[in-house]
Parts: sequence; C-alpha cells; structure tokens
Amino acid sequence: MKNIKPAILCLLLIAMIIGSIVSCEKRISPLLVKKKCIDCHKKEANEFKKAKVVHGPVDSNECESCHRPHGVIGGAYLKISEDKLCYSCHKESKRLLDKKHVHSQAKNGKCISCHNPHSSGNNDLLREKGNNLCFICHKKDSYTRNTQHAPLSDKGCLACHDAHSSDYERQLFDTKNNVCSKCHDSGEPGFIEGHAGYKVGDSNCVSCHTSHSSSNLKLLREFIHVPLDKKECSACHHPPESAQALKPRQEGAKLCYGCHTKDKVAFKKAHTHSPVQDGNCLSCHSPHATDNAYQARMPESRLCYSCHKETESLFKKPHVHKPIKEGRCTACHDPHASNNDYELKDSGKALCFRCHKKGEFERSNIHDPVMKEDCVICHDPHASNHKFELKKAEVELCYNCHQKEKMLFDRVNVHTPIRIGRCVVCHSPHSATSDKLLIQKKNRLCLNCHQQMLDEVRGGTVHESFARGRCLTCHDEHASDNDFQLIETGAENCYRCHVEMRTSAKSNKYNHAPFKEGECTMCHNPHGSKIKGQLNRPLGSLCLSCHTDLAVHMKKDKFKHAPAKKGVCLECHLPHYADIESLLAGKGASLCKGCHNLKDHAMADAHSAIPIASADCMGCHETHSSENEALMHKVMHPPFKDGNCKKCH
Repeated sequence: MKNIKPAILCLLLIAMIIGSIVSCEKRISPLLVKKKCIDCHKKEANEFKKAKVVHGPVDSNECESCHRPHGVIGGAYLKISEDKLCYSCHKESKRLLDKKHVHSQAKNGKCISCHNPHSSGNNDLLREKGNNLCFICHKKDSYTRNTQHAPLSDKGCLACHDAHSSDYERQLFDTKNNVCSKCHDSGEPGFIEGHAGYKVGDSNCVSCHTSHSSSNLKLLREFIHVPLDKKECSACHHPPESAQALKPRQEGAKLCYGCHTKDKVAFKKAHTHSPVQDGNCLSCHSPHATDNAYQARMPESRLCYSCHKETESLFKKPHVHKPIKEGRCTACHDPHASNNDYELKDSGKALCFRCHKKGEFERSNIHDPVMKEDCVICHDPHASNHKFELKKAEVELCYNCHQKEKMLFDRVNVHTPIRIGRCVVCHSPHSATSDKLLIQKKNRLCLNCHQQMLDEVRGGTVHESFARGRCLTCHDEHASDNDFQLIETGAENCYRCHVEMRTSAKSNKYNHAPFKEGECTMCHNPHGSKIKGQLNRPLGSLCLSCHTDLAVHMKKDKFKHAPAKKGVCLECHLPHYADIESLLAGKGASLCKGCHNLKDHAMADAHSAIPIASADCMGCHETHSSENEALMHKVMHPPFKDGNCKKCH
C-alpha cells in the first residue's frame, strides 16, 4: 500500500500538467479556412472567362482540379505531370495513343502545345485558328507555294490528317492513294488524259505530286525528270495501250544511258559508287519528280545514310566537319565515280582547298603533314570528339610525331601552353612566315600573353633582353627543371650575359650576401622596373627589408645620417662586392670627404683644429643614426665627452 500512494499521486500530477497545457492551447478560429486560387487570382480568372471557349474547371472556378496551391512563393504547380493530368479527365483521348501513328506532341504528352489549358477564342481550346496552329511547328514555306492543294487551302490540314493519331502513315485518315481517290477519280477520262493516256490509279500519287503546295503546276514536285515535264512518258515506259504500259522499256542503267550517254563515259573511272557499278540508278534518283536537287530520292544526308547506316552513328560526335553537319556528303565525295579513293572529288589537300583558303597553308614555313598533302594525319574528315575534328587531343596528336620533344618537356616546370596541351598558342599547325611555325616573330610572340609585364615597366629601366623580345636568353620556351623555365638557376642565368660580374666578384674580398648566394632577384626585377637599377623597390626600403636590426635602430634614434635618411645607401656602400668590409666604397675619412669638406673652418672648429684627413671617422661617429646630433657613439671617453681634447692631444 505504501508504494501505491506515491504512484497515484504521480499520475494525478501528470494529468494536471496535461490538462493545463490543453487548456492553454490556442483554438483555431473557424474563420481561418484555406483559400481557393480564385480568391487571389480574380483578375486572371475574369480574363480567362472573356474568351469564346473556357476550359470546364476554369469556368467552374475549380483551379485546384489541375493546380496545387503555392502559398507565398509564386508558381504554376500542376498536381501531376501534364500528360497524366489531361487524361485524368479526357480518358477517351488516351485510347488515341494506341494507334500506329501518333502526333509527336500527343505522344510526348504536350497537349498544351496545341490547346490552351484555360481558355481560347478558338474551338477545342486551340491556340491558333486553322492551319496557323500547325504552322507553329511546321515551317509555313513548303505549304504556301504558288500552287496549293485545294483541301489544304479550302478546308485545312485536317481534311487529310487526323490531329492526334491514325493507323495510317503521317496520321492520314486512310492509305495515301485512298485519301487521293476521295476527290480524284482515276478512271475518269480527263484524269487518264492528264497522265498522257496512262492508267496510274494504282500508282503512288506522291511519287510525282506533292500533297501540300508546289512551285510547279499540277502540284508536281520541285525537280521534274525531263520526260515527265514534257509528258513524254513513253520515252521510258511502254506505250499506254501496251499490256505492260507502266513497266520501263529497259531494266536498270541501260534505260538511263539511252539519254545520259555522256555520263556513261564519265562514270568509267578507277573508283565507282556501287549503285552506279550495279547499274541501279534508282537507288538514289527518283525517275519522276522529287523535292530534292538532282532528283535525289530524299535529302542528301538521309539518302547516303540509307546505305551507310554504320557511319551515321560514327558521326554523332561533339565536333562534326561542316559538310557532314549540313548533310552535304557530295561536297567531298563524287556520288558517281572518281579516280581518287573513296570517290573523293580531289586528292590530298586540293580537296580541302575547295573550301579552305589556300593562303593559310602556303606560307614560307609549312608543317610536314600539310607539305605531304595529307590533312587526315591530324584531322578526321568526318567527326571527332576533339575541336577542329582532330584525331586526338591536341598535345597527344603533336606527340605522335614529336616523340623526342615529349621526353624533353618532361621537366619540373612546364610552360603553361605545353602543360595544358595547347601547342597552337605559339605554333601554327599549318604554315607560318616565322621559323618553327611560330605564329609571330620571336620578339613579339611572348607578348601575346605577357604584354602586361612590359606595360608595367614601360617608361622605367627595362632589362635589355626583355625590351628586345629576346626572352629565350633567360627562359626555355617549353620546359625546365628551374623556376619560371629559367635555363640556369639563380645567378648562373645572369652570368650568361654578365660575365664581368663573376670575374670581379672573385677579385674582391667581400661579396654582398644575396649576390654571393646567387639571388640576384632579391634586389633586381629580372624584366625591368620604374626604379633605377631595375630594383624591386626604392633603394632605402629595399636594403632595410633585409637589414632589419638597422631599421629598428634608425626608427628609435632621433638623429639620422643624411644618406641613410634619404635611402641613398650607395653613397657609402657598393651593391655587389668590395675590398673593404661592409662593402664600403672607401676607407675612413676618404669615404666621408665625398660629402664633407675636411678643410672647411667649421669642420676644423668642430674637431678642435685637430687634423682629421687620415682619421677613421667611424671611431667616433655612428654611420647611420644616433641619439646624438653629431651622430656620436653612445659611449664616449669622458674628456672627449666634455670637449676637452687637449687633455690628451
């Protein structure tokens, strides 16, 4: 019993806490209900309803039938994907997809390509009226030529085609000829007379006539075979009264060569296209009429691929030769016969020069493959994964021939164009007026990328080699084991020209530390500078950047030696080497007299008339700065400090 009482008390306490929370909870007001689309989009709804035909859900303000609410963030969000959404109501239309030939927009679920989902001024919510709807996707030109098919101009596209799907090709409502026979009676005397007395009712009407519009009379296709144009059908076919009227007089090329006698001779070449060799002209040409030049059965690219199926997939690459991209195989290949391999129209580079300007390949220095007239050493004539239809990535392609260079360029520091595989940044791949196929003369080439370096020092002191564009005096143009592709390390590179510096350094006892270590660029900019001596910074601050202890003292001391204050260190010191310690330009007073007149009365008075011509000034004076106006050493001999020189002298 003792254990039950605390448990009951705990349960009561928990119940009280829950009750207090529930009693404090805010009640949702019955007035706060979810808004409908129409509550915000009244303006849009009113505009939609002004149209002739309004979509049912819009008319009944049921936007939510199709759309999800979006809240603060705007957007037209559909409940489900477009195709499924439409068919959720238009179930009967979904059955149309089961037919053999379905309109591409319907097949891809793009109902709103043709129908406006809200409202329209046209029946069936169509976006445009009549044929103009079809012309949204289908180019108008081929449907509006001089001679138009009556159903197209009078009744529109739907006179022959179903808008959604059909069991017949091109969504026709029947087979091709049955569609035609709805209007044209092939047994009628006028019809037979119009076809030169031949009964062509069972023939393919569209093999001669276009179904939409033509530049020619009788809707004949754009390119008409001469006998047909002259209504001389019997030139190729048996007479109309013959039992074999529609059959050709002769089989294959024999019939064609009856007129094309010159072509028969012209086709006798080393390499003949197989249809020509087999005498099968109709593999490529239509015998009656066609919309393609040279009476080709279909557009050129499609025609070639109808046999050369494997090549079509091979050419689907990022970089395609322009004639291939444009479907002009005959820009390079003769479609009938040639004395060149692959029925090419020309051999070697002469073929390429039919399109590419000759001058760019015939400068004074010519790349070996171009010289050999063998462009396909580097380029794929059709398509490639690489720019300019190169057979390999640029640098790999170059190394195919330049194996020795590949080995030489395998260094620590590689010139950026080489590193990223862009040899053509410097070299022309075809021909050039400069040696080594350089795209410019050596003295200008580097500035194509490094012009900024010259601009930065223009008007200052420019290193002679850099000013003259002789960059290769110091740098290897391709690769080096040294920084910045230098030919030698450190001062060794400088000594290639500055020979006297090395000789003089050996004959002097003291060398400046950076000079001794071969670090010329610690002080000098190797290309140039707007500061005298090609220095990296003004002389005083340059010296103090290494001599930091001196910099601290000078900052602390009140009085400074004039040359040190002005930063003209070379008034007293030599920059590279000297025979005197601290690289001084002279010893004792002989150094100081360059600025100080030792014979001056004021100088004599300051030194109590004691001769100082042979004295060591640094015995008494600081060279750079001091707490004393006379730049005296901090610790002085008492008589000297008191100015009592005569006590000793």
